[in-house]
Amino acid sequence: MKQFAWQGRQISKIALGSTNFGEPMSIRESWRVMDYAREQGINFFDTARIYGYWYQEGGRNGYCEKVIGDYMRSRGCRNEIYLVTKGAHPPFEDRGASRLTPACLREDLEGSLQDLGTDHIDLYFLHRDHPDMDLPAVMETLHDFVKEGKVLSLGASNWHYSRILEANAYAKKHGLTPFCASQVEWSMAKLADGTAGDKTQVVLTPEEYEAYRKSGMLLMAYTSQAHGLFSKAQAAGGYEALAAAGKLGKYKDPANAHRIKAALTLCQRYGISPAALAVSYITSQTFPAVPILGCSRKEQMEDSLSAVDFVLSPEDYALLLQEDRI
Repeated sequence: MKQFAWQGRQISKIALGSTNFGEPMSIRESWRVMDYAREQGINFFDTARIYGYWYQEGGRNGYCEKVIGDYMRSRGCRNEIYLVTKGAHPPFEDRGASRLTPACLREDLEGSLQDLGTDHIDLYFLHRDHPDMDLPAVMETLHDFVKEGKVLSLGASNWHYSRILEANAYAKKHGLTPFCASQVEWSMAKLADGTAGDKTQVVLTPEEYEAYRKSGMLLMAYTSQAHGLFSKAQAAGGYEALAAAGKLGKYKDPANAHRIKAALTLCQRYGISPAALAVSYITSQTFPAVPILGCSRKEQMEDSLSAVDFVLSPEDYALLLQEDRI
């Protein structure tokens, strides 16, 4: 798998997600997936402090971090991994509340370092934004983490681009560490902002896409395969079959009827799977764009990585998107 230079490291153009580590995947299967991902050249691991909080058996903050930490310790591979985690997620039961305070940030970072079994995070994200947070205090706290060597680079997850610019302007003015990366929901399927079910999540807009493309900021895409929408459509017989079965979920936008048809045409043309095409949709961009891939078993990851170096052409994008930009 091809890699690219980022913040002084060579990192894979695909990130391994971890929301299913430990449940529904067993810890043994989670380790199997991590082994396979590393064998395929993935060294970019993404997790978060809150991942695993909702698990039925032993769920808590840091559950998935602990699975990764134990794995890295067992394999002796920490220095081979570009490690991402996220902190300051709002209370799980009250997404409108904020934990973007210096005390909460410190609590989450120290907990992440302990569960991951490491002395530093390569790229540390704020997991959510909040309009009422004290932006100067947050940026100064994050800069302290960098000065302490506990964090090497900073990112913003589920922030609109305008807010990242606001934070970075403050950082520049005061000699602090800026954000160099962003995470938003983005996939080959069309999904309008505000339809994700969680109002604290941010969906990539056409305007923000253009801003990222021009800036060159690293953009990581979560839910990058649209919950398997295109694979499900292939199995069911298309958009209309999914609609009739009530299985479109948040992807009811009529544009997805065309996108599914075009995607399945491209899959047949190039002999690749819908899961692999969804990966290529992100990795073929002309700026640093990284899909975060999760799975519930190793075979799904094998499917997603089955055409890992395939590149979509501008004509392919035009077929998929018609008049849309993303």
